[in-house]
Amino acid sequence: MLLRNISKHVKEQNWFAVALDFFIVVAGILIAFQITNWNEARQAKTRETAVLLQLEEEFSVIRSTLAKQITIRKEYVETIGALITTLEGSGPPANDATIKTALENATNTGRRPAQSAAYLQLMADGGLTTLTNDGLQKALIRYAALLERDEFLHPTLMELVTQEISTNSYRDYNIRNITRNGAAIDTAQDNKQANNVIRSYDLDGLRRFENRYETLYMLHVTIIDSDVRLLGIIDEILSEISKNARH
Repeated sequence: MLLRNISKHVKEQNWFAVALDFFIVVAGILIAFQITNWNEARQAKTRETAVLLQLEEEFSVIRSTLAKQITIRKEYVETIGALITTLEGSGPPANDATIKTALENATNTGRRPAQSAAYLQLMADGGLTTLTNDGLQKALIRYAALLERDEFLHPTLMELVTQEISTNSYRDYNIRNITRNGAAIDTAQDNKQANNVIRSYDLDGLRRFENRYETLYMLHVTIIDSDVRLLGIIDEILSEISKNARH
C-alpha cells in the first residue's frame, strides 16, 4: 500500500507527499530497530540479574565456609607451633593435650576454598565482559588470579600430610576395629570422641620430624594469608553485587 502511494506521488510529482512517505518508512524502520534493541537490552538485564543473584548466593556461602576454615586453620598453626617449640626446647613445653592435638592437626589439610558454579560458568562462556559493573568484573578477575597463584599450596600440603600419616610411627591412635601404627584398641574405644585421636607418642622419636612440622606450620600460615586475602576479595564481590541491586 505504501509503495503504491509512493509511486503515485512520484508520477504526480507531489514531492512533499513523497518526502512524507519516505519519512514514514524510515521512522517505521527506526522504531522497529529501537524496539528490538529494547527487547535485547531487557533480556540481557534479566540474564545478568539472574547471574548476579546466583553469584551472591554462592559467594555468601563460600565466604561463611572460608571464614570458619580460617579459624580452624589458625588452631592448626597454634598447636603445631607449640609442638615445634617443645621439640626445639626453645620455650616452655606444651602440655600433653596440646601435643596430642598438634599431632592430630598435623594430619589434617583443611579444606580448599570452594568455587562458585555461576562464576565458573561465566568464565567458561566468556561472559565476564557482559557484566555491566566494572568493579565487579575487576574483583572477579582478582579472585581468579589469587586462586591460580596459590593453587600449588594445597597439593603440597596434601603431600606432606600423606608423609606424616604413612611414615610417622611415633604416635599411636585410639581406633575402633582398625590398627594403625601398631596402636592397640584400649578402653578409650568406648568413648566415640576418643576414636581416631592420639593416645600416646614418643617425644624423642618425633624430633626426627621437626623439619616436617616446621614446613607444615609455614604452609598453614601461608594458606591463612591467602584465604584472608581471598575473603577480602569476596567481600568486594558481594559489595559490588549489592550496588547493582540498589540501582
